[in-house]
Amino acid sequence: MNNLFLVTGSSGFLGSHVSDILTDKGHKVILFDKKISKYKKKNQKMILGDINDLKKLNKATKNIHTIFHFAAKADLNDANKKPFDAIENNIEGTVKIFKVALKNKVKKIVFASSIYARSEQGGIYSTTKLASEMILERLCKKFKIKFVILRFGTVYGERSNKFNTVNNFINDASRKKRIYRETKGNEIRSYIHVKDVAKIVYKSLQKKYENSHINVLGSKKTTVKKLLNIIKGKVPELKISYSKNDKRMHNYKINPFTYKIRVGKIIKLERYIKLQDGIHKLINLKT
Repeated sequence: MNNLFLVTGSSGFLGSHVSDILTDKGHKVILFDKKISKYKKKNQKMILGDINDLKKLNKATKNIHTIFHFAAKADLNDANKKPFDAIENNIEGTVKIFKVALKNKVKKIVFASSIYARSEQGGIYSTTKLASEMILERLCKKFKIKFVILRFGTVYGERSNKFNTVNNFINDASRKKRIYRETKGNEIRSYIHVKDVAKIVYKSLQKKYENSHINVLGSKKTTVKKLLNIIKGKVPELKISYSKNDKRMHNYKINPFTYKIRVGKIIKLERYIKLQDGIHKLINLKT
């Protein structure tokens, strides 16, 4: 028997491809987004709504087996320019998703996170993803809802959004015949095509991946300079230039897995109230 799935952010880059593969595999899929998906299939149902609208979310999650939560403020730079919007969408929106999932007895939540969740880079965007991961994991364990947390790396491919780096490189190459990179080009990425991402998302539904975190990355590490040379191979007249210094504030250079828990400092007093004295005083106040 096929399960009923809900995909939030289904009109976007990742969400639309995930919706496609779920439908292609024979599942019933409900799309949930603020705008109608250009990629909606005839046998998919579309619900217009915002993830911060509990009433709409509650209605959309009736009889749902699994929620694929892909709705978020995904533009790293925009998230850092508008930090409170990022917090509202990425953290508060995820909490609302969980609330309706709990109310409507959803069996599983598949959450679209980012490798920036484990990075010192990424600013407030990274923080919203890490916070959402931790909140979702704790709540799912407490209320016995299964979860899968997917940390996406550098994804490229059809339907990409306006802030997708690879898409912007190709646009600049085809339209301007010029690409300027605000780095030296030696950053390392593990590029992965969005259709491969969709396959991994589908495989993550297997029982062995329940209640786990998955890093969704390409199979090979590549420098940005090598990627740009691949593009130049198709556009010979392309001119590529680099900055002498890295001008990008929030993007990682080599390895995003750099986040460390902060160890707290201890402030010591010269004299402390003895435990026995403190307890006796409290008892005296109560009697």
